[in-house]
Amino acid sequence: MTIKVFDTIMPAEPVETYSDHGLTVESWVKSHTDSYQRGSVQPLSCMVNGAIVKPMDWADTVIGERDAVEFRPVPLGAELGVWAIAGIIAGSAAAAYSLYTVLTMDNPSYNGGQAARGEKIEGADARANTARLGQGIPELFGRYIRYPDYVNQPRRYYKDARTQCLDLMLCITSGECLVEPALIKLGDTPFDQLSTAVRYEIFEPGASVTGWQNHENWYTSSEVGGTSSSAGIRLYRGQSLSSGLSNVQLTYSGTEIRTTGATVYFPGDWGTGDFIAISQRQAVTVSVDSSDVVTLTGDWGDADVGDQIRLRSTELAEANGVFLIDTKAGNDITLLSDGSPVSGWMEGSYLMFTRREDEEFQIDSIIYDTTYPELVDGFSLSRYLNGAEDTAWAGFSGGTGYADVLLSERSESEGWAGPFAACPSGETTTTIEVDFFLPQGQGYIDEDTVVSFDTKRQVEVQWREIGATTWNSQTYTIDNATRDQLGFTYRLSLGSAIRPEVRVRRVQAESNEIADLDRIEWLGLKARLPTVTSYAGVTTMAVTLEGTDQIGSQSNNQINLVATRKLSPVAGGAPATTRSIADAATYVARSLGYDDDQINISELERLDGIWQARGDTFDFVISDGTALDAMKMMLRAGFADVTLDNGIITPVRDEPRTQLEDGYSPENMTAPLRRQFSGKQPDEADGVEVEYTNADTWTTETVMCTLPGDQQIKVDKIKLDGVTDRTRAWRIGMRRRRAQRYRRWMYSFNTELDALNSQYLSYVPLLDDIPGYGKVAILEGIEADRITVSEPMEFEAGKSHVVAYRDENGETIGPFPCTQGPDEYTLLTEIPQPWPAVLPADREPTHVYFGTTERWSFPALITGISPQGPASVGVEAVNYDPRVYADDDNSPT
Repeated sequence: MTIKVFDTIMPAEPVETYSDHGLTVESWVKSHTDSYQRGSVQPLSCMVNGAIVKPMDWADTVIGERDAVEFRPVPLGAELGVWAIAGIIAGSAAAAYSLYTVLTMDNPSYNGGQAARGEKIEGADARANTARLGQGIPELFGRYIRYPDYVNQPRRYYKDARTQCLDLMLCITSGECLVEPALIKLGDTPFDQLSTAVRYEIFEPGASVTGWQNHENWYTSSEVGGTSSSAGIRLYRGQSLSSGLSNVQLTYSGTEIRTTGATVYFPGDWGTGDFIAISQRQAVTVSVDSSDVVTLTGDWGDADVGDQIRLRSTELAEANGVFLIDTKAGNDITLLSDGSPVSGWMEGSYLMFTRREDEEFQIDSIIYDTTYPELVDGFSLSRYLNGAEDTAWAGFSGGTGYADVLLSERSESEGWAGPFAACPSGETTTTIEVDFFLPQGQGYIDEDTVVSFDTKRQVEVQWREIGATTWNSQTYTIDNATRDQLGFTYRLSLGSAIRPEVRVRRVQAESNEIADLDRIEWLGLKARLPTVTSYAGVTTMAVTLEGTDQIGSQSNNQINLVATRKLSPVAGGAPATTRSIADAATYVARSLGYDDDQINISELERLDGIWQARGDTFDFVISDGTALDAMKMMLRAGFADVTLDNGIITPVRDEPRTQLEDGYSPENMTAPLRRQFSGKQPDEADGVEVEYTNADTWTTETVMCTLPGDQQIKVDKIKLDGVTDRTRAWRIGMRRRRAQRYRRWMYSFNTELDALNSQYLSYVPLLDDIPGYGKVAILEGIEADRITVSEPMEFEAGKSHVVAYRDENGETIGPFPCTQGPDEYTLLTEIPQPWPAVLPADREPTHVYFGTTERWSFPALITGISPQGPASVGVEAVNYDPRVYADDDNSPT
């Protein structure tokens, strides 16, 4: 059993692997983060043995010893790299977050330092809306709440220094719908109560969306944004980040280094794009020739004559500094210092930390500790020589050893953050945006006043096409005097379509004075990609949120709305708002390419009349599953199911019956009728709990369905999608409960081809030759008041009797009251005309059914018909009991 954690939804190697089992998915996730909260939306998807486990089922899904479990990030907002729905997307990208990062990512509203004394910039957020990369577009049916999906990445930017905005382009549903303006909300707050904080427009399928900048497809770089200690990447200049580690044991593997030791970690403020220097510890032998010139014997890698090496030793004081290699022969080198040969060192073997001075490594990615994922365990690196990437470098030779790992001079002095690719591989852009965030405000505090700095603060943005050597540069001045948080978005036109890499630094050093408000963070990097201008067949919505004190940044900030789907009626015609079960089922069938002559339109219209009169509707958003699953779900809301009858899509409603259909008896069975009774079992459910969505609150509720005598010791639980009314959920639950109690008999038999005349849930009489039950014979004569049959018929004293017959089409006619005739072969009864045929020579004779009124047949519903050869059909059925339908029109108490 393995649990694999991936940092992308794309094919990749796992970033973390575990071997836990015997606990639920929810328990496992909770054990790896303190930020988990139960809910139907999670920033992770879980797959067990290839099947997605929905978040609502995590608490009940136990990870077995042999299960294969995968966790992958699910984009939930701009911070998580959200992208477009498949089929609508104008560009795509992958998010790269570890398990811990995905579960603990905060909003960019850092509240550190002295900024708490001023005003925060309220974050513009809409967390419940998600992207559905590679999935179908959800279909709204009936009237239901909807959390629209992203069709492109949300774009977060600063409208001015104190106002952050979020542009969203959302997909409501396939097809048309009518949205109720009063029920468009952010969380629980209607849009119309947010005044200017929110603007929106809804677009019909195919309408142009170019009137809103929201339609633009901006890719947000996942490398730029929140860290464990700040909302963005903190910018430094002229000062060091955390200096690094000395004499620490490392493990080398390919291009990766990791610390070894349970309590040793790299500085948490080092990030991707920073440069580090690695001095490896080795035993160096010092020898001195007759001229007192020092020779060092050791491993010098690819350093050669003319290169500088840096040495550090606690055992030999003279061997500390930077020296020039004068000669090299194998593992022996001589050194120059200030142009003169190094001499006079004491001979012996010494531990030294050595590195080539022009060698440095750029951090490409960070490896976090799997137990404490906020701690940095290692890095993936690229090698640089003399400031240029050494593309031929294949990685370290492997193994372990001690080393000094320090921030290189380049990162210490220049303060560049990055470079980072601004758009995905294979994409180009002509326009980028960079966002800066000042969490403390800006200026210095002079008693009770905030004053501008004497030296104005500047940030420098540089970009170039990936692979180019020359940087383009733009400098921006930020000059304010306030304790309020500030944010700025700067747009740069690149002149031509390129795939750029971007780096950023502050020009002036950050002040260390306690009275100075001087922190600048790089919050975002975005690139504008090719954009679509309309969405055929889809209802969309543009929304712009402005961060104000009217909009919180908590997880309940979710854009949702209530809409009613527009569909063509069953009989055809212009689309109109509808909650009809029949309209929804017909739409699904037609969408599969079925013509109306392949759909039982007349039966759907008949059932539609029943459902409309009863108030039965289907209200739901279907986001996955097959068309068959969808139709079954829809028809279940009306006590119905779907079948194929001779290739025709036909709905079948389980409803009270009075007219019997084809009859089956020993005369047309090829083997005796098999009957099986299911008695009450000790572990049998004695109650049904129905979970449904309440349309008044759009929350999940339950209703209990019980019969007299039920103690609810063991409850059968069902989730009823598409039903949003308590009464109708209760009726469906009561139908199920009554079926559990009163449908106890199972029947099975075989015929030749007769059973092919029946359908799923056909209401049929079944007869066999068991004494005390009905009897079957062949019709030999018929008159106005009597019939003659081929077998003797026995009447039971004190009981009423009936007779029925099977006509030439297989249909059951009757039953009709009858009395005993002058002999045991004659039954006195009045059979209405047209009379059945008597012993026809060219077809099956007429079968006559006889017995007491209560027991002349076993009334049953066909549940299965399966051809078993060229002239054999197997049939399964369940007993028909009118008590099953007793609560169909009742209401819960």
